[in-house]
Amino acid sequence: MDIHESVQKTAENYGGYLVSVVKNLAGWWDGDKFPGSIGPTPEWEWVDYWTLRKRSLNLFRKNIYAKGIIRRLLWNEIHTGLVATPTPVASEIWRGLDEMEGAEKAVGAAARISSAFDLYASTPAVFDWGRKLTFGEFQELVRFESLVCGDGIIISRIDKNTNLPRWQWVNGNNIRSPDNYAPKDGSFIKHGVEFNRWGRKVAFHVMTEVNGERKFERIPVRAEKSGRLVSWMVYGSETLLDDVRGEPFLSDTIYMLKDIDRYRDAETRAAVINAVLAFVRKRGKDELPMAGRPSAIGARLKGGGAETAAQANAQAEDPDIGGIDMFRPGMWYDAPEGGSIESFNTQRPNTNFGNFEQIIISALAWSHGIPPEILMLKFGNNYSASRQADNEFRVYLSRRNQKNADDFCRNIYSQFLRCAALSGGLSLDGYVRAMAGGDWKTIAAWEKCGWNGLNRPAVDRYKEVLASQNALDSLLTTYDIESRRMCGLGIAQVVQTQKREKELFARAGLTPHADEDNNGYPAYGAASPRNPDNEDQESESEGEKK
Repeated sequence: MDIHESVQKTAENYGGYLVSVVKNLAGWWDGDKFPGSIGPTPEWEWVDYWTLRKRSLNLFRKNIYAKGIIRRLLWNEIHTGLVATPTPVASEIWRGLDEMEGAEKAVGAAARISSAFDLYASTPAVFDWGRKLTFGEFQELVRFESLVCGDGIIISRIDKNTNLPRWQWVNGNNIRSPDNYAPKDGSFIKHGVEFNRWGRKVAFHVMTEVNGERKFERIPVRAEKSGRLVSWMVYGSETLLDDVRGEPFLSDTIYMLKDIDRYRDAETRAAVINAVLAFVRKRGKDELPMAGRPSAIGARLKGGGAETAAQANAQAEDPDIGGIDMFRPGMWYDAPEGGSIESFNTQRPNTNFGNFEQIIISALAWSHGIPPEILMLKFGNNYSASRQADNEFRVYLSRRNQKNADDFCRNIYSQFLRCAALSGGLSLDGYVRAMAGGDWKTIAAWEKCGWNGLNRPAVDRYKEVLASQNALDSLLTTYDIESRRMCGLGIAQVVQTQKREKELFARAGLTPHADEDNNGYPAYGAASPRNPDNEDQESESEGEKK
């Protein structure tokens, strides 16, 4: 037995604090700076997904901080929905064409696909299983419930009328292990997810309640015969590779958000009480106590309390008349002999609450990779600081948009493309043949698509464009990089699209401002009052010189 095994066996014979002592004395490094500095570490942890899910949902409904964080993320990540920008790869689809011809065909095909998918995505009766949601609204629902509830599954159900998939979202709370179900061939179920003998997800079990009776539906991940993707799980936060279910986005800060909300409520209540109880009467040592109700003091208020002599007499006879609701500005108190008036505590609400709240919210923002300025919507007057906060949030949104696209948008897009091509709704060169023959390169080339989210306005767009132009002039960047930074599209797609737009302008008899000379006439390629026959401008200029 070597020294490590001997120390391990000795440590196991002790418990708690002594384990760390034995290991530290033997020079065993396990993360403890000194014995017991970290505390006991369990060999495994049980995650109560169901309690976390319910607490997180309750927190969102009742806690203004949780609601603000989730809404801020949704409105920036999803906004009105990620927009598909098809970018088929011409070099793989049309391998015999030169680069320019292939690029033109790719742009034309992308326009056709984009139009067809936009129609499909914006028609709830065709897109949504419940016939209520557009693609953008469906994205918001998926992201919202996965953030608050941890996870859920998306189900594809083929509509027999259109031969296109209609999409259904199932909240993770309804994914449960059935009571009487025995998986076959060595499969097993864990937290409502069925795995095969190799640990691969093969199905989800969805629970529904009908008249108080629980019913379960087994939803396969892929269709048994065709292999078509039928369902998959979407997570609200980061998960480990072997995690079965997802945890709510705010699961690690539920207690903190709950307590800071209690603190805010307590300070609000203290402020209200401070405003209502403007003063307290302090009686003398031998003086009999007055009535305990604050309204009893109103009978002894003089000044604006009694507006008429009759009211004053009534108050003098009945101390319950003229209660706290009769207080008026300018009143004063006639203290009896031996009594005095003390002002109520004016130190509430706590003047440090704002700083404390900001520290907590900043910690939450930092832990989730979001600039505090964005989360709290508080910006200073410093351009550089505001721009840096915006840049940091752009980094977060860029990564999150890519993740949202990978989690559910790409699958929806590719399934639409396949069904539309098979049903004849879209004609895509070689796509159906590639699916039948397993040509993954051609399939991937047709299904390649960019996803654009909210294009956040620049802090100062003029400075941003000027900086990009200077970087290009100094050969420090490329047109493609700057194009993607400004609009999310590559330079090739921008140029080809502008070419089509200029052709449209020409047919309409219009000229873009960028193609005009200093006098507002077309600089080239079109007739103008100075050049009615569209003759060569240089020859005309030379003729004028002669």
